[in-house]
Amino acid sequence: MPRGGSEPGQRRGGRQKGTPNKATAEVRDLALEYGPAAVKELARLSEHAQSEAARVQACNAIIERAYGKSAPGRPIVLELPDTSTVEGVSQAVAAVIQSAARGYISAGEASDFCSLLETQRKVIELTDLDVRLRALEAARGGQR
Repeated sequence: MPRGGSEPGQRRGGRQKGTPNKATAEVRDLALEYGPAAVKELARLSEHAQSEAARVQACNAIIERAYGKSAPGRPIVLELPDTSTVEGVSQAVAAVIQSAARGYISAGEASDFCSLLETQRKVIELTDLDVRLRALEAARGGQR
């Protein structure tokens, strides 16, 4: 055993795992004291703040505290053409853009969808290039 009386990698003291440090615990306790008053003030602001932005922000804060933050993504169902060809991918991109323009999906969701379609287009392109290269190599007798 090393001089410290424990093996390398073993805990030698300090806080137990999961125990917040003293300053963090004190700040949390202080915040908990003001929690109910803060929620009441958010409720007041959500109804009576002069700026619409402040009212929306207060509403969002109340909703997040009541229900938690929303999930970062949601399932999206769109009818798209077959995307196994470049033409199909182009048609699918047009369909996604139309869905965003009509408000069925957000601009961010459309962007995410288009990123997936761009990946599909690259796969098609790479597969096509591989087929062409193999055909050229076969025609030349396997020489590069």
